[in-house]
Amino acid sequence: MKLITLQRLAAAIACMGMIVPSAALAAEPQVQPVQQVQKAPVSLDVALDAQGNFKGQLVDAQGVAQKGVEVAMLYNGREVTRSVTDEQGKFAAPVLRGGQYEVVAQGQVASYRVWNAGQAPPMARPAALMITNADVVNGQFGTLGYGGGVLNWMQAHPLIVAGAVVTAIAVPVAITASDDDSSS
Repeated sequence: MKLITLQRLAAAIACMGMIVPSAALAAEPQVQPVQQVQKAPVSLDVALDAQGNFKGQLVDAQGVAQKGVEVAMLYNGREVTRSVTDEQGKFAAPVLRGGQYEVVAQGQVASYRVWNAGQAPPMARPAALMITNADVVNGQFGTLGYGGGVLNWMQAHPLIVAGAVVTAIAVPVAITASDDDSSS
């Protein structure tokens, strides 16, 4: 009799322990506001070739060339020219004169200071390299709102977990209770 009462008390304490922390886990995390700092746009120096072409290459985050992508050149907010990348992701856009240009490809914008051939500073590159800003997430199970993995799934579904724990405790207790009753 004392063993059954002790087992029931232990089961009740275990159930309460499972229920009480889930309320704390379900609470929204407190986030401190962060002051955002405006970054100055970075302009890279690129030299035009002898024919006045702006050359560049478009790749993804893994370095794979992006073929068949339209690339637009903007000067003072207006489109000057448009070209399409080849098999290696390379493009050449005739701009004919130097100045501050924005290059737009796949929704991404990059700013370049373009120099005429022979007038470019020594650090100017002969071509631009644009890397698309695709989010790369490797080895993730899924977000499920909290991150990933089984433990985070358990945090996202506390009632299912509590039900499984209660069942795992109640079934052995019931079996033990039925065995004790039949032996008396």
